[in-house]
Amino acid sequence: MEPVPYALPKYLSPSSIGTFNQCPMRYKYAKLDKIPEPSTEPQILGSFVHEILEDLFKLDADERTEQNARKIAKGLWNDKWSKEYHDLPKKDSTENEFRWKAWWCVENYFIMEDPTSFEAEGIEAKMDGDINGVPIFGIIDRWSLSDDNKLIISDYKTGKKPRPQYEWEKKMQISIYCILLEKETGLNIDRGELLYLKSGSFARYDISEEMKDAVTKEVTDTWDQLKVSCESGEFETRTGPLCNWCNYQKICPAWRK
Repeated sequence: MEPVPYALPKYLSPSSIGTFNQCPMRYKYAKLDKIPEPSTEPQILGSFVHEILEDLFKLDADERTEQNARKIAKGLWNDKWSKEYHDLPKKDSTENEFRWKAWWCVENYFIMEDPTSFEAEGIEAKMDGDINGVPIFGIIDRWSLSDDNKLIISDYKTGKKPRPQYEWEKKMQISIYCILLEKETGLNIDRGELLYLKSGSFARYDISEEMKDAVTKEVTDTWDQLKVSCESGEFETRTGPLCNWCNYQKICPAWRK
């Protein structure tokens, strides 16, 4: 059977760039064929924590307290996330354990920074722009301004902080947001930062011109490779340890016996 060409997608996202570079075939299944993947406990936990912090920053600065965060968490759990948790096809934690893991992340957030001490200029801010002509769409968790009116782009993470040799993908993604927001606002970048809430630690990055050039090259190269794959209908399979966690392993040609 001959490969079937695909229409080029309208845009890339920071996460889809990582997916394509990890395995073009997985990108095809997820983004072009749109074969749904079941939700996982870490995904639901991350979304729950993100929404708590999103709603926290909708409050006036002096109301962004841990007590109010607890009220927000309880309301969101009852209204939405209890059902999301109980609908999971596979659970690794009891309900109490799951809720404690989520609240642990929120408690760590309050240790990491004081949300009453600054204003967020953007929360869940949609970014729709381009880098070197490559269309990019994504959502920034939060951005704010430093005392000298420079951009601080912040992204919450509820997973483990990767070792330095494995952090390029996360560093690239936050850099993409920094480049897009700098272009949109005309303001200089102070830093991009990842808040690893599980461990209560930061990863902060100086988005230098060298870093921008490296990210621009990665974005451009990914788009060019995607164009070739879509035109030919041929998507490479890249096998490795992550295949064991891939929901498409059963239909992947690299794993067909």
